[in-house]
Amino acid sequence: MIIGISSFCWECFNETEQTPEDYQRLKHELNSDIDFEVELNDKNLYEFICPKKHRSLTQLQEQKFEILFDIASLALLDGYTKEAVSTYSSSLERFFEYCILVFSLKNSVKSGDYDGMWNLMAKQSERQLGAFLALCLQEGITNRIVSKKIEFRNDVIHKGYTPSSQEAIDYGQYVLSFIQNTLKELNQNSSDYLQQAINIHLTKNTNKIPKNVRLNTASMPTIISLRSLNNEDYGNVPLIDSLNSLKENGFYKHFYRKKIQ
Repeated sequence: MIIGISSFCWECFNETEQTPEDYQRLKHELNSDIDFEVELNDKNLYEFICPKKHRSLTQLQEQKFEILFDIASLALLDGYTKEAVSTYSSSLERFFEYCILVFSLKNSVKSGDYDGMWNLMAKQSERQLGAFLALCLQEGITNRIVSKKIEFRNDVIHKGYTPSSQEAIDYGQYVLSFIQNTLKELNQNSSDYLQQAINIHLTKNTNKIPKNVRLNTASMPTIISLRSLNNEDYGNVPLIDSLNSLKENGFYKHFYRKKIQ
């Protein structure tokens, strides 16, 4: 999957008087209305080198479970129901990881201890689910696991079952409701720790950045939309409405490019 990131160079801008006129002139010179295309990756770092050889890296602010949910929805719109269910499942698993981090922060677990614990379960989804359920019980968070949905997911991933479009939509709705309703609960009693987890996501690449390389952040609207969590109507849009909206959503067509390198 190819995505588009800004081709504006802030290092070039820093070499000017930094006036609005300088910004507009540089934007025109760099042709910044046309984004730079990069391949979506797991490291969440995207490199851009301007004509003056200034090197910059961009990272997305959105959590991995948000991006995965969007990718699953795009796959579903293209008719790939099996791939959509698999990626919706991956989104949910990465949400478990996010929640486990939030609970650990709330209980003042040291980062080194958390990393050591996570390394023991990083490749075992059953352990992650167990940890998530145990912590939800401890924190008084509603258990939204539906056994039939787990069986359905296992049939698709492990038994080669090809779901219908409606089955994929139903599973996606289950994952969407699960994540958004759990986030609303967490926001009521753990909002500070939700923000801390987001900050960890934004700073985890800091030590990977070479000297004299600028790190930029970019953001995009997502279906899950963690940044809209405080809106009164959060979680009230059915998945089918979001899917129908994506068909004509210019931003999604602009950001997600269906090319391979």
